[in-house]
Amino acid sequence: MDQGNDEKPRLTGAERGKLRSLAQTLDPKVFVGKAGVNAGIANLLEESFRNADLVKVRFTAEREVMEAQAKELAGLTESEVIGSVGRTATFFKLGQAPDDEA
Repeated sequence: MDQGNDEKPRLTGAERGKLRSLAQTLDPKVFVGKAGVNAGIANLLEESFRNADLVKVRFTAEREVMEAQAKELAGLTESEVIGSVGRTATFFKLGQAPDDEA
């Protein structure tokens, strides 16, 4: 696990609510199929985070499996699951400044 300077503060309930309301009009950008979560899916989500801080992900798995997959995907991408409706989950990751890229 990461130690030291952990700059990932937890979101408050009000912040989560605001992000969920902003996400209502978004379409899913990443789709997780039968193969489940893997490095390729994590890379797709990371790529989506370069364009937006909020990204919707659509899952094909049943609800219980989807929740586990969403947690795993959030861990792989160092993002946070803001909420989910049906088989779609919304992920949040604060964007980085363009000059952070090497």
